[in-house]
Amino acid sequence: MRKIMARIGLGLLLLIFVAIVLCFYFNQFTYAYGLIVVLLFVFGGMGQLYKLKNDEYMYAKLNKRDEYEDYTR
Repeated sequence: MRKIMARIGLGLLLLIFVAIVLCFYFNQFTYAYGLIVVLLFVFGGMGQLYKLKNDEYMYAKLNKRDEYEDYTR
């Protein structure tokens, strides 16, 4: 399921890039800039999700290490 969603996401990103180029080619600058803003939101959201995932991992890692040291000493 994860591979399928990744392929769909990459396909949609590719289509957005193509749409941006076509909008600039047909002098539809408002739509092109709107799509660029959508891309910025998508990449910003992905960055926040990866940051959250990393924070959860680091929190679990630090708490697990403290618990391990408490039991081994």
